[in-house]
Amino acid sequence: MHGGATSTQHLLLAETLGLAMARKASDILERHRASLTSGSAVVGSAHEDDDDQFAVDNAIFTAVLDAANECLGRFDSRPADDRWCDALLQVIHLAQLARLSADGLPPRIMTGSALPLDRPAVRRPAS
Repeated sequence: MHGGATSTQHLLLAETLGLAMARKASDILERHRASLTSGSAVVGSAHEDDDDQFAVDNAIFTAVLDAANECLGRFDSRPADDRWCDALLQVIHLAQLARLSADGLPPRIMTGSALPLDRPAVRRPAS
């Protein structure tokens, strides 16, 4: 036992952290989708505030996506650049599960609701 937590407690803590990170990433995606589709023009210091918020959101989202990609790499031997889309889909899927769990509905984590790892690779668009 380390830090007073058992192995089961460590797994539960890791799951809770992962779901919280996925929710945060999903909230960032939703916020930016809403701002892009609202069509509102921003002027002056409000624009600078939006730029600052975007920079913070970008750093958080990138860290979450990198962590998801690293975790997915434990089950998928493709290079990280080839897994990024699958990692993004996993983050979105986990955020949906986290919302269901927060609403009191039991998530179906281990019943085939996750993306299959043996599906054809999705390639990142050329930059």
